[in-house]
Amino acid sequence: MSPVENLKAVFRAMHPWLLALLFFLSPVTTQSSEGREQHQVAAGGISGYISSGYGIDPSGLKISLYSAPGNFPGVPTEIAFTDSAGYFAFNADAKPPYLLNIEGSEGAGRVWFAEGTQAAGKNINYPVTEKIVILHTNDQHFTHNKPDELKATIRQIRESYDNVFLFSAGDIFVRHPLRWIVNGRLMTDPGWFGERSAFMINSMNELGYDLMTPGNHEFDYREPYTRQALDLADFPLIGANVDVSTEAFPPLQRYVKLKTVTWRDMVVLGLTTVSGNKEGIVENDVIKTVRNHISLRDSADILVALTHIGLRRDRQVAEAFPQFDLIVGGHSHDLLEEGELVNSVLIVHAGGNPHLVSSRYPVLLGKVLLKMENGVLVSKEGRIIEVATEMFVTGEEEKR
Repeated sequence: MSPVENLKAVFRAMHPWLLALLFFLSPVTTQSSEGREQHQVAAGGISGYISSGYGIDPSGLKISLYSAPGNFPGVPTEIAFTDSAGYFAFNADAKPPYLLNIEGSEGAGRVWFAEGTQAAGKNINYPVTEKIVILHTNDQHFTHNKPDELKATIRQIRESYDNVFLFSAGDIFVRHPLRWIVNGRLMTDPGWFGERSAFMINSMNELGYDLMTPGNHEFDYREPYTRQALDLADFPLIGANVDVSTEAFPPLQRYVKLKTVTWRDMVVLGLTTVSGNKEGIVENDVIKTVRNHISLRDSADILVALTHIGLRRDRQVAEAFPQFDLIVGGHSHDLLEEGELVNSVLIVHAGGNPHLVSSRYPVLLGKVLLKMENGVLVSKEGRIIEVATEMFVTGEEEKR
């Protein structure tokens, strides 16, 4: 056999090994169906693509990883930049939950990845859209129908969005003894008021309410039942324009600051109404109260008023203070199917029930969807979800 033939024989024998070696040494990238490179990263690594709109160049975007989201906006775990195709990757082997802050010429947006989220192959849009949902009820007046259906509806919404909050705009009790009526039967025992009040609060705890502003029916307290029931609440009670100096009613916070999973600050100011002349309960002027607190706008990504002052006064607040993004209201029993925009402020009311208990009343749940792009609120919309489809009573009577 000639030297050339010997060389060919050796090459044939080594051919499979050479192919394997060449494959191992070649760049580890493939082309997706969209024509862009799909990079392979280490197991557990965080990577993905940023897709940009509005003609924005996806390259050079700064991506900051916060593997402990509670540290935001402190020092990030790691920083990466997108390449010409918008691709980014981190060396950190971080497990979700974690937060990505994406910064470019159009501002900074934040993306939350919950526990169990896949680390590699993320596709994120820039500018970044963040959604906040506020569910709300008002003027339930001891009526808590269809609890299983309501719980299922709220659970489904919470599973569909990262940020869901549940508010009550007050009047969960009935202050008039002559209206302690359950399906036509008058309840004459004052102890029934205590039991029903505790039932309402415990039901709200089970549903996971985040906030409540008490209504005039709560402020017209009955000792010792009102305080005992409200003390059961797992959520704050807020009312900036009411001074409480009696042990018969729990103390109020003026406002609360809630945080979204992307560490946005939503500040909620409470405004409400007092009926009667109960010792230790004083209502102050709403407009003056708001004026003294409107500087909260400076520290809020979203500024909300949670009120029990009625639609007419909600409109006055919106006209005077366009700094609010949203007013969630009650007291006047108005049902605003899609909310009402006043001076750029969205006002929402979810109807409510008359001042007696009936299994025929519907369950009305308001839903507000707020959308932010790179931290700037760009849209807000409201709607009403009728959880129960039984007879709907408008309740023009018994509004106060």
